[in-house]
Amino acid sequence: MANVRGVIRASSGYGLSVVTGGIVSVAVIPVVIIVAGAHTWATIAVAQGVAGFGMVLASAGWGVTGPTETAQLTDDRRGQYYLDSVVSRSWLFVGVAIVCAVITLILVPSQPAIGLLALLSALFPALSAGFFFVGEHSAIRFLLLETLPRQAGSLVGALLLFVTGNALWFVVIQLLGGVAATAMSSASILGRYSGWRVDLSLSRAILRMREHIPAVSMSAVSTLYVNLPIVVVQIFLPQLTAVYALAERIMRLGLYATRPYVQIAQGYVPRPDPGEQLHRAKRITTLTVYLGLAGGILYAAASPWVGSLLSGGTLHIDYAVSCTLAAALAAMLISQVTGFAVLTTYRMTAALAWSTVAGAIVGALGLIPAALTVGLVGVTTVLALSEIMVLVYQLIVLRRRVFRVAQ
Repeated sequence: MANVRGVIRASSGYGLSVVTGGIVSVAVIPVVIIVAGAHTWATIAVAQGVAGFGMVLASAGWGVTGPTETAQLTDDRRGQYYLDSVVSRSWLFVGVAIVCAVITLILVPSQPAIGLLALLSALFPALSAGFFFVGEHSAIRFLLLETLPRQAGSLVGALLLFVTGNALWFVVIQLLGGVAATAMSSASILGRYSGWRVDLSLSRAILRMREHIPAVSMSAVSTLYVNLPIVVVQIFLPQLTAVYALAERIMRLGLYATRPYVQIAQGYVPRPDPGEQLHRAKRITTLTVYLGLAGGILYAAASPWVGSLLSGGTLHIDYAVSCTLAAALAAMLISQVTGFAVLTTYRMTAALAWSTVAGAIVGALGLIPAALTVGLVGVTTVLALSEIMVLVYQLIVLRRRVFRVAQ
């Protein structure tokens, strides 16, 4: 009974983080598009797309392996572990930020200040303490120290944009919210766990990062083909960047809304008894397939009018784009559970990595030809095929190496 109450408390805390994040994200979109304009919206979206890849590199895999490693550490080692991660990620952050800044200036030269500040704001979560709070099962701290300050920055920034009409206020305050979240989270962690000391050595920071190379590689490959489409659209179809950014943002909100479900699934599947674990793996896989299909159908039907509503009628998502992105969303909704909840339970992280490589190959080879020959629908179709490839690979591995072997 105590375990059930613990799960309910944790899922409630993470659920509130998702709810507040979703509400703020939805509220901000129309303000930016309507007040700042579609061009500025596209600039911010492209900068955030570049930051998406950079953030994976700068976070150095702590977001993937950090929760498990934190949970396994004793209290006397947790403070030093977190501080070491901050130092290592800070070194990476500087280098990655410089490279991403150059790329952003090349892609959006007309609004350099907004582009660079939006980039830094989206890149700063690489220094997040979220993984640590998940590892120590501090859902409320995750909400109060990580989620709310960042969302407050976005909300206040949008309010100032609405009042002044100047998009610089939005990206500056959003960045300050991220800085405040990292500072408050670090103060909380280092204040509760003693026995740490500051070590700014670059060589030792690199040694620590080497342990996370597999996690970084997997996340980087996955993030590459997920964030590459908006860069391709900006280069080859710049007149459609704002539309694509809006359609993708709605899709990401749908994916973001399922985070508590994924976290619950990650705790639901692992069991000491192999038979029970197999039963749970099959059950969660079947349930997730139905939920993923339902989510895809809902997105296909609703995203055109939702996009029109959020943009004040200035941007229009056609059904060809919504249907192809719906297929991508359905595949992502399923694969995030089959991958991070089932494959990882059976210690098949290599299969998880290879599934992302398979998807990346499809995306990398197909995006540019599709953009040049078919247009925006071609880009979204290739994205869908990439995500479907990831899912199919994972399902084949599960069928052959887990479900069939057990039978």
